[in-house]
Amino acid sequence: MKRSVYLSSLMALCCTLFAFSSRAQAPAVTTNPVSATICAADTAWFHIAASGATPLDFQWEFSTDGGTTWDTTADGSVYEGTFNDTLRVIGTAVMNGTRYRALVFNTSGSDTSDVVTLSVHVPAGAISGPSIVCRAGTITLANAAVGGTWATMHPTVSTITSGGVLTGVGFGRDTVTYDVTNACGTFNEEYAIRVDTTMVVAPIAGPTAVCAGNTITLTNSNTIGTHTWMVGVTGRSIISAAGVLTGVSAGLDTVMYHISNACNTVDTSMLVHVETLPAAGTVSGPSAVCAGSWITLTSSVTGGIWLSGTPSVAVVSSVGNVTGIGYGTSVISYYQSNSCGAAIATWPVTVDITAPAIIGNDSVGIDSTLALTNIVPGGVWSSTVDAIATVGSSTGIVTGVATGVATIRYRITNTCGTSVATTPMHVGPLPDAGTVTGPDTVCVGATITLTPSVAGGTWTTKNDTNATVDLNTGVVTGHRSRRDTVYYYVTTAFGRSRVVKPIFVNEPPVFELIAPAAVAVGGYYTLTVTPTSALGGTFTTSNATMTPLIGYGFFVVMGTGTSVFTYSKTNGCGTTTKRDTVSLLLPGEVKSVGLGFASMKVFPNPTQGKLTVDLNTNTNEQVTLVLTNVAGQKVQEFVVPANKQNEIEINQPAGVYMMTAVTQDGNRHTATITVTR
Repeated sequence: MKRSVYLSSLMALCCTLFAFSSRAQAPAVTTNPVSATICAADTAWFHIAASGATPLDFQWEFSTDGGTTWDTTADGSVYEGTFNDTLRVIGTAVMNGTRYRALVFNTSGSDTSDVVTLSVHVPAGAISGPSIVCRAGTITLANAAVGGTWATMHPTVSTITSGGVLTGVGFGRDTVTYDVTNACGTFNEEYAIRVDTTMVVAPIAGPTAVCAGNTITLTNSNTIGTHTWMVGVTGRSIISAAGVLTGVSAGLDTVMYHISNACNTVDTSMLVHVETLPAAGTVSGPSAVCAGSWITLTSSVTGGIWLSGTPSVAVVSSVGNVTGIGYGTSVISYYQSNSCGAAIATWPVTVDITAPAIIGNDSVGIDSTLALTNIVPGGVWSSTVDAIATVGSSTGIVTGVATGVATIRYRITNTCGTSVATTPMHVGPLPDAGTVTGPDTVCVGATITLTPSVAGGTWTTKNDTNATVDLNTGVVTGHRSRRDTVYYYVTTAFGRSRVVKPIFVNEPPVFELIAPAAVAVGGYYTLTVTPTSALGGTFTTSNATMTPLIGYGFFVVMGTGTSVFTYSKTNGCGTTTKRDTVSLLLPGEVKSVGLGFASMKVFPNPTQGKLTVDLNTNTNEQVTLVLTNVAGQKVQEFVVPANKQNEIEINQPAGVYMMTAVTQDGNRHTATITVTR
């Protein structure tokens, strides 16, 4: 509400009230508000006191034009206490310099306070003004906060006066700073500017051709300023603001580049060819040629080049003349390309030759066969004397019939005409390999000599890892205890025959002797030999008075001390001896009499590999399970706790194995395991 309207209403009210209350005292301001200085977003308080008849009413007003006109305040986000004796004001930058006063009134009259001013210190606001200037030109920058200091970071690019007038000095980009310090603190604002120079026309750079549907990127060295890319032909191509041109339809188009900066404007242009994928066309002409001759191929389109896929078979000239070089097929291509890619039309050409030499042996045994071949297929085979040798007309397989010589023919008909290749075929009886004599057993690391009844043959074995034989002498060397086969071949021009001789490779006996570690006086015990196939040897004892052997592997303990037991076995490859020492103790000194186990169970047995071992001993301990094969070789080992059922898995081929359980004090127990697969 304007003050004049408000006062008119107030005067009318006062006159009316005065008629009824002529003795009421009019208000008088006794305490005036005081001007305030605050920081932006802080609060200022203006207070007034007055005398006079109550009730007293208050109204605060503000002026932004130095007191020429006045408006009433309204409670909200900025003001509070508009109708009270105290007005709260939250300062903002735009309120700096605003003036305030208060009216106080009652039924007898009114009074007005002194005018006060609100000063609001503000930080440096955003810098305003142009951001581009031409070299040697000027622009003026401004900031809402007064009293600050202007500066540029790069005086060689631009300079600025204390009044914000910036002059372009060099060329490039610079940063303008405005620093303000007041009661509220120090503030800094930055403003990016660009100093331009006069541009000269620069050519457009980039490819001059593009395939329809594809893109190319064009550039220009004039980049500082506001630029625009354009094309001249509608529907031929389109170009983005970044200079990416997309081909639309075939033909020529003009690309234009327009750029302006603070100094000047330049334009440049270039021609771009929009292309499409070339047409491959079709190739026609003969599909075969004789080596040394030529044929002519043609294409339904022009502008391409001729190529041969296999020049060693055929070559092609620039006009499509194909010359045969060697037998086979070469793919002749007609090739066209442009910026969009390549198109190829192909035409296979077969190069024929006259019948070349027949491939294969010239001898065959009676009732035997051999195969003849020719590099050119499709011919017909024949024999001049079927009573000596026959040949399959399409297969080339020759069969010997009787002693003599026949001529085998191969007849072909192709582009080169009809031609025939021949080869003599000698027919005779197959050789006799005779017999082979000599030993059929050899020890590992030893040799034997085999003798043939027919000389001049060669030797070989079926498996060289088991045994080898000298190619010429028949000397066999054993390597591994297995069965092997030796072959003796006799070869002549009419075929090959052989003699087969089985060979057994042996080695000295392989076994383990297992004796109890400690035994008690008065008991009898058993010595164990594994595998059982090694049984049949001889047991001896070093102390017959203490441990007499009363049977095959059985002994009685007659006193204390130690005894060494020995087991020996001999075969054709030597003698093997094993020993084991046994402690002879009084009954109370043996922790676990006999074999050291109350029981040992293995199940299922036979097994397919998974096995449960149930060990019962006098103490809870770790027991080692050793699995050996029939040759006495250790193949697996397990460590399991005693006095519980243990699941183990045997990862070995099917066969018979010995499992020996050994306690920590050396006691043993053995079980035979059969593995099936």
